[in-house]
Amino acid sequence: MGAVFDSKGISIPGAYVTIQLQDAAVTGTVSLEDGTYSLDASHWSGQSVEVACSYIGMETQTHLISNLEPGKSYEIRWIMEESSEMLDLVVVSAGRFEQSANKVTVSVDVLPPRIIEARGTTTLETALEMNPGVTFVDGEPQIRSGSGFSYGAGSRVMVLIDDLPVLSGDAGRPTWGFLPLENIEQIEIIKGASSVLYGSSALSGVINVRTRFPDARPLTRVSVQHGVYSAPKSAQAKTWKGLSQQSNVRFLHSQQLGKWDLVIGGNVLGDDGFLAPEDVAASDTTRYQPWKVDRFGAEYRARINANIRKRDTRVEGLNYGLNTNWQIGEALNTLIWQNGPDSIYGAFDGAATRTNQLIGTVDPYVQYLSPSGVRHTLRNRWQYLNNDNDNEQSNGSHVFYTEYQLHTNGDRWNIEGLNLTTGIVNLQALSRADLYSGGSSDGNNTARNMAAYVQIDQAIGDRINVAGGARYEYIEVNSQGMGKPVFRVGANYQLGETTFLRSNFGQGFRFPSIAERYIRTGLGALQIYPNENLRPEFSWSTEVAIKQGLKWGNFMGFVDLAFFHQEYEDYIEFTFGQWGPDEGEEANIDNVFGLGFQSVNTGSSSVTGAEITLTGRLETERVRFDLITGYTFTNPRSTSPNYNYNPDPEGNPTTYISTSHDTTGMILKYRSPHVFRFDLQCSGQKWFGGLSVRYQTIINNFDQAFIEFEEQGFVEWGVQNWLDTHPQLPIILDARIGREWGENHRIALVVNNLTNAEYTIRPMAMEAPRLASIMYTYEIK
Repeated sequence: MGAVFDSKGISIPGAYVTIQLQDAAVTGTVSLEDGTYSLDASHWSGQSVEVACSYIGMETQTHLISNLEPGKSYEIRWIMEESSEMLDLVVVSAGRFEQSANKVTVSVDVLPPRIIEARGTTTLETALEMNPGVTFVDGEPQIRSGSGFSYGAGSRVMVLIDDLPVLSGDAGRPTWGFLPLENIEQIEIIKGASSVLYGSSALSGVINVRTRFPDARPLTRVSVQHGVYSAPKSAQAKTWKGLSQQSNVRFLHSQQLGKWDLVIGGNVLGDDGFLAPEDVAASDTTRYQPWKVDRFGAEYRARINANIRKRDTRVEGLNYGLNTNWQIGEALNTLIWQNGPDSIYGAFDGAATRTNQLIGTVDPYVQYLSPSGVRHTLRNRWQYLNNDNDNEQSNGSHVFYTEYQLHTNGDRWNIEGLNLTTGIVNLQALSRADLYSGGSSDGNNTARNMAAYVQIDQAIGDRINVAGGARYEYIEVNSQGMGKPVFRVGANYQLGETTFLRSNFGQGFRFPSIAERYIRTGLGALQIYPNENLRPEFSWSTEVAIKQGLKWGNFMGFVDLAFFHQEYEDYIEFTFGQWGPDEGEEANIDNVFGLGFQSVNTGSSSVTGAEITLTGRLETERVRFDLITGYTFTNPRSTSPNYNYNPDPEGNPTTYISTSHDTTGMILKYRSPHVFRFDLQCSGQKWFGGLSVRYQTIINNFDQAFIEFEEQGFVEWGVQNWLDTHPQLPIILDARIGREWGENHRIALVVNNLTNAEYTIRPMAMEAPRLASIMYTYEIK
């Protein structure tokens, strides 16, 4: 029993008070109108428990009760202070248990949900690109230049929702629109090789989306937004009438129902896209038809998700639940524009794909916290994906994932500050695809992943934290398999009150995906060939960094400076060359000379760089400013530029030198060495506004084939002319402003690409022009 007050002695109703064992809440209640509360703790008599009190916008406080005495009443009076959350973020991804972000041994960035909510985000990648060091090329995430263009096959970044992978079973990439933006607690981004804890695909980092479970305060939120794309700056390239539009609706309800936790959410999106109609003459582009996909880049999708958890069961310490998420949609995507500069918003013949998609996950889990303090967790996932494509490129997959994890601290061995995490993983993927005929004649392929891992985190005194771990992983695709151990080690030393020095070393291992090994398809003049001899790639990364807390007047925050280096062996790149047979006079323009793209091992490479980030908050009596900004420099180099990765002894040598457009500095293809991000949110009592800035240097090196195709007269893409007239990428500005009415209503104007800049990140793939949206949000809690 007790009461909750603020620093001025005013009672706080609605504060959440919980009893916790091993960092997990086992029961809780909410304070009444006068701030009082009561909790029954008799179930845990004789144990040491931690009582926590939390309230929105205030610091969470804890109180330890050692050896809870039976029949005794404890009174705790809480005095809550305003939050300095920028100085006390909690992350899970770094060690698979909750710990202070200040004391982890790796680089972990945290994106708060306001980045999504305030910017009118409709897909997670547009939120992630606000993080320093994270960029995208055709939906493929790059962390510190760790990957390039891969035609949607094979990711070096593991993407998770609540620690469960969401990469597809065949191509190994995420569906960004499928992730539940309406129910995000925070997004954690690990930078550097992380395969010890997260396995294959975590070669250059991890993106972990953590969703929110309800507390004692029910929450209902509905957001409706509608936007209009501006006309392209190149007037001659707009070959259609009218303006493209976008509509988006999101909803969320989160509530505790007795001993159950329930979350229901969903999203409906209709987007014209910003490219040209599929058939300019036949399309009525003056009418807005959000569910009709008749333009390149257009899509509609509808998604619904539910999380349910039995929080308090008859078995002390046991909870279990089920999460599920399903989405249906249609999209018309294109890889290459028609030609420049007059049809840069059109699609090259054969380069567009219409996809009707159904994707879903079902995730049952159970967790048990034993009386001795050992936490057992069993997580499962069935992921279903079906892409019904219109050009004989349909594909589908089932992924069955199971992970058992055990976590305990050192109390049982009288070792203070110890956290031990260990687990086993089994993943089975079944794939069927017309375009994976390279694996078998019927297009059916299988993959299996088995792994065991252990991680130890040890605090030494009050200032030193060390971590070490190992993993053995065996991966098999169509009966061809390989196993490899990987290791990691790191340390964090607290030099001062808010000064933290860290260093780490980690290894990564990635087995090629089914798509990389067995895909055989073509998009017009671009042919894609399989490579059944593709070998796994291996990497290691190291980092030295310092994090310094700042307090200048009313400003509090952190500046983080990191220096990093990563080495790759048997590096896999999607590369142009002569991979197919020369069909001579029988060949047509689509497969002449057997030229095309293939995933190949390109030898060794490295990435060296530095990154500085600043996060903080300035708060006055009337206004609050929240800041996230940073700059990343990378030097991604091929260290074997003359290595011939064409296995055909009679074929022309295929090397980094021969396939690259610009070999200056031996920079790897499709990389931007300089990346800058800035986001400032300003909030008053009833209004808010914000400004985002995105900049990265132009991709100077890409496949020379895009130029040679033009020079040989096969196509007229206009790539070189575009590069000559657009030698740099523009600075992209996004702005937002809004106002609140009452306690439940909020309306905002969000403008992305404020200056309507016209640009491409990857050659021949236009980025979005200005999009101005009105967003209304109703929220009650």
